[in-house]
Amino acid sequence: MAKTVLKPGKDQGKKTSGGADNPQKIKKGKLEARKKKSVQENKGVKEAGGNYLHTIAFWGLAALLFLPPYFRGLFFAPEQEKALIFAAVILWVAWLWKWLNRDYSFLSHPLDYFVLAFPAVYLISAFQAANHGLALDEVVKTTLYFTVYWLTSRLVRSDQEAGTILGVIYLGAVGVALAGLATATGLVQIKDGFLGGRIYSTFQYPNALASYLAAAVFTGLYLWRRAGTPGSNGFNPIIKEMPDWLSRAKLKPYLYAAGNFLLFAVLLGTRSNGGLLVFSFVFVLYLIGLPKGNRIPVFLHIFLFGVPAFVAIWRFLSSVSSGRPGLAWLWIIAGFALACLGQFLYSSLERRGLFQWIAAHRKAVLTGVLLVVVAGSIGLGVLVGSHGEAVKALAEEIRLRNATERLYFYQDAIKMFKERPILGWGGGGWEEAYRAYQSYLYYSNQVHSHYFQIMVEAGLVGLVAILGIWFSFLLLTHRLYHGAKEDAGKRLLIWTITAASVAVGFHAAIDFNLSLSALAIVLWTLFGLARGIG
Repeated sequence: MAKTVLKPGKDQGKKTSGGADNPQKIKKGKLEARKKKSVQENKGVKEAGGNYLHTIAFWGLAALLFLPPYFRGLFFAPEQEKALIFAAVILWVAWLWKWLNRDYSFLSHPLDYFVLAFPAVYLISAFQAANHGLALDEVVKTTLYFTVYWLTSRLVRSDQEAGTILGVIYLGAVGVALAGLATATGLVQIKDGFLGGRIYSTFQYPNALASYLAAAVFTGLYLWRRAGTPGSNGFNPIIKEMPDWLSRAKLKPYLYAAGNFLLFAVLLGTRSNGGLLVFSFVFVLYLIGLPKGNRIPVFLHIFLFGVPAFVAIWRFLSSVSSGRPGLAWLWIIAGFALACLGQFLYSSLERRGLFQWIAAHRKAVLTGVLLVVVAGSIGLGVLVGSHGEAVKALAEEIRLRNATERLYFYQDAIKMFKERPILGWGGGGWEEAYRAYQSYLYYSNQVHSHYFQIMVEAGLVGLVAILGIWFSFLLLTHRLYHGAKEDAGKRLLIWTITAASVAVGFHAAIDFNLSLSALAIVLWTLFGLARGIG
């Protein structure tokens, strides 16, 4: 029988030489699979490491915002240098996080460039400074501000994270306010924390404290509104698995009502005429610009904690001056109770359809509000009129003297500017050289206007940098505000950031508040929040 021999065909040859069973292809496929798996594992490691680094940098930034007010407002150079070193470490961690995520961008928006230009101008002007040591201190300060801005604008990636940063600023301000009350009653000792019946707290300067607390009050209004109230669109309970009645009560609005009462009471206790005037003006603008459905709630809220705050701080300061600290604290505790009671009343009325009733009786409500404002103005006038003539005369004398001195400061600053109009006298130039230009004998190491101070120290180039910062910031917030027509929460956030920034910026035009770096850091953080959200 013949033996049949099978020869490999065309297809069989292909299978043998290059098919799936070819050892070389199998080896190559395994190598590619391993490579792909390795890339995925490395990517996962980078993502995990990146998230971890972001958390470290984010809470490092939070610490940088919380702590400075407690170090004499970060007014003095040694504290500023330590803050810059800490900020530089956070910056390194943040940049490593960005690098792991293959994000190598550093500057990408006009606001970024203007904020960086600010310390750059101070660095250049330092080469022709009247005092090189003071000029170097200003370079450190402005570099710190840029670092805080850059960290905020890159680390904040959502509205929730922006709210967290605002919450950190708010908690820091509550602590500062409590410290002011404590030093007034002798519970703690803070040098120059309470002088002449005015609360200075850790800032050791009442006007800067007023500006800081004003920004914090706007932040508190946003946090209170975001937290919601019983009967409104809900907010998660603070502690999970709470008792049912406690969960329904939603404690956060009550906590914010108490905190806002405290902040506003100490703001009044600074007795800063400029601070209160600026706050009142910006608050009116804030009410006007609030998204629909927020104006009446915010107005009622500030009325319900503002009236107790006014009465409590008035009686508190009176009790302290008469040497009765225990009674002073009783007034504060009573104010807390009234603020929480006001929140309970607000929540109850809201559940019962308060805002629907207001919408149906708008004219009557407006008439009632007008009557309350008029009655309050009359009451305030009677209260002021009940004081002795000597006290009023002294107050008028102090007020007139302060306004007159500021006008002389500004005139002398313009004289110095004309001498060096381009790059100015360098950081600390006013402090070093103002005596050669003063109109009469006075002593002031600050111009009492942040913008005149920049004009003297950094000249026209410095003015262009700071005005560029403000222009870019306001243009950005305008675009964000009008671009979020369908998102009331984002609109409220943007408008709060804008109002708090404008309050600080306006007050800085008539005082040297931003020479205290703790306050300047808050302002540059608000700039960074707008940039991060955008």
